[in-house]
Amino acid sequence: MSSTTATQTETYPTLEGMGIKNAQEISGYALRPDGAERDTLKIRYKRAKGSFLPHSRTYKFGRALRAVIADGGTARMEHTYEISPFLLKAIAELDTLVADNKTVSAEVHSVVGEERVVELLKEFNDLETLVSSQIAMTDAAAVAARFARLRAQLAAL
Repeated sequence: MSSTTATQTETYPTLEGMGIKNAQEISGYALRPDGAERDTLKIRYKRAKGSFLPHSRTYKFGRALRAVIADGGTARMEHTYEISPFLLKAIAELDTLVADNKTVSAEVHSVVGEERVVELLKEFNDLETLVSSQIAMTDAAAVAARFARLRAQLAAL
């Protein structure tokens, strides 16, 4: 696990520079302007149940003041604010990280889902055997038909 963590911190140097140590737990982010001179980045985490770590953290970035010529014929200048280059790097890393985390999460859920369906089908077959041995022969056909429908629905999962 330590080699995975080392790889992730090397892959995301800007996030590491922001103090983010558990990049694999990031589930999403939101960026919003906070006035003309500042941007606010809120990073959301998917933490383990019972974790004392925060579910989100907020970072504020200043914007750079830039003077541009307002009109080509006059010497009038206008001041604009540009987004921080450091913030742009962090957003690029977050985009790739969130996409990677969603892919890994989807793969884990599909494998766990398949294993769960196999377990449920086995349990279902055991239950069918138990019930069919306990009921009268007249009701066995109706019960068997209902079990067949339920098995088909479980297999469809």
